Amino acid sequence: MRRKGLYLPACVFLLMVGCISNAEQKKAEASEVVPYVPVPNQAEGHKVIDALSKAYGDDPNSIGDFIGSPRCPDFLEGHYFDGNTLVLQVRGDTLRARKILEEVSRSKAFRIEMMTDSIFSEKQLKDLLDELNRRYNALPEGKLKANMMMWGSTLHFIEVTFIRNTPEARAEFRRLLMDSPAIRFSGPEEPVRNNVTGVSEAHGICLYPEYTVYADTASTASFILMNGSNEAITCGEHYFITYEGKDGQWYELPINTFAVDIAYYVTPGSSRQFVARLYPEVNGNASGRYRFFYEVSFESREKIRMMAEFRLTNNYGNSKRAEKTPIPKMTGGNYVEAPKEDEQTVYQVVEEMPEFPGGMPALMEFIRKNLRHDKAEKKERIIIQIVVDKKGNATNPVVLRSTNPALDEEALRIVSLMPKWKPGRQAGKNRNVKFAFPVAFKPSVQNTN
Repeated sequence: MRRKGLYLPACVFLLMVGCISNAEQKKAEASEVVPYVPVPNQAEGHKVIDALSKAYGDDPNSIGDFIGSPRCPDFLEGHYFDGNTLVLQVRGDTLRARKILEEVSRSKAFRIEMMTDSIFSEKQLKDLLDELNRRYNALPEGKLKANMMMWGSTLHFIEVTFIRNTPEARAEFRRLLMDSPAIRFSGPEEPVRNNVTGVSEAHGICLYPEYTVYADTASTASFILMNGSNEAITCGEHYFITYEGKDGQWYELPINTFAVDIAYYVTPGSSRQFVARLYPEVNGNASGRYRFFYEVSFESREKIRMMAEFRLTNNYGNSKRAEKTPIPKMTGGNYVEAPKEDEQTVYQVVEEMPEFPGGMPALMEFIRKNLRHDKAEKKERIIIQIVVDKKGNATNPVVLRSTNPALDEEALRIVSLMPKWKPGRQAGKNRNVKFAFPVAFKPSVQNTN
């Protein structure tokens, strides 16, 4: 399944979770009882798949990857499970096919599904999906490309999910990409009413827009979350936006809700900048009032829905003259007036945050390869904060969250091994910027016995 998403390097990377839409999130919160779902017993079917993989696959050690192989008979076009039952997709003489497949697998633990012109097999869908991906990659940037959230094959169809699933979007897809009866479309077509509200400040947590006014053609809007409390908070990349309609009601702005989410750890006295996409080419955003919603969680598991209001305007002169909201410094969890900038000024948030060579995944791999895990007796996670100076050096390392002095010392040693970072930038200049990240220890085998 193809997914498109954003990566924001501010604060601390903790975990990856699937992002859900606001409607799905509210439905999950309202559910109090999780029904028991029995785990299917597909052991017999997997034995058949193992046998067919060895007989028909390119690599006998690769299980399940035999459809479309030169060794695979033309009549066999796919397989899937229907509950406990393995289903083999066959084209042509099903009786002959069953006899051959029973002999090869030495089993009758499967069902035959006969392929017709109106039923699409795994092999057909794979070929169509490969061609769709090729055409998508060759398609110039534009409304259609921005509108496509996600696509992939189901049992018998290819499903394409739009930000806005309108008749115009479907017609444009068929004209520019692919017109096939195997394709189904999903996504909202009409605006969804949502009059929910939130708070801009609570318990010392503050959320506000970087600018209060943006052009209605702006592709993004930026927001700053500041933790002025005495407790650490976690937050992610999931958000939603509403706009005020002509009828005075509020409606959800269609956005890409299937982006991969990243959770962040924001310590007391620190902040995080968030960039939200507005998709003007898809939505044709009108001038008026908009609200940005973002959920944060305390370590006590209390959750707060934060809200920041901003405006879009078609008066582009006003939007260009809009001033950036000043970012206050915080001391001991209290907001104080920002001091005048000098060469030693250290920023919490800048327009371009520092970046380890290769990004956050490369940083995590660097730590994994260089960390001495023998100092840990159990799984431990500590938080390190550094200052990436204007030349990209990792300086002034401190431990924000400690569990063991020996692990603290090892984590600080890792910082001393780091190559130069890409410095943070503000107003076109390199800046000194704080950056925090986790260091995860896994005990060695001998320590776990």
